[in-house]
Amino acid sequence: MERPAHKWRELTQKETEVFLKKHSHGRIGLCVEGEPYVVPIAYKYSGKRIYFHTGKGGKKIDFICKNNRICFQVDEWEKAWASVICYGRITLRDDFDAKRQGFELLTGQTLPEDRIRSAHVYIGIIDIEDMTGRCSVDFVSG
Repeated sequence: MERPAHKWRELTQKETEVFLKKHSHGRIGLCVEGEPYVVPIAYKYSGKRIYFHTGKGGKKIDFICKNNRICFQVDEWEKAWASVICYGRITLRDDFDAKRQGFELLTGQTLPEDRIRSAHVYIGIIDIEDMTGRCSVDFVSG
């Protein structure tokens, strides 16, 4: 028995950006010396960049320090489906200004200066070089 063909379409640039703004969790794909590694993150999309925070140790940090090229993916599977994939590079920052901006974006609030200074985390900033999206033909964006 033949399976029906899945009908899909490309997301427009605007739909792709709306999709990234709408969601808050995705996956970073990393690769070092042929070893792939995918890890989920909470994020915020702003100004063609993806912001997240992460602890200062572990496999994710080791991979990023060896190869900061990434693939970032977000999807939605409800009545219809959509998926966005971004390609770019991650910069890890631990200076006060980056933490302040990152925490404001991620939490939607201004944190006290002492709390920002004492946070032992990096703010990861993904500079998107390219992004694509696809969805089922019955997907309604926005």
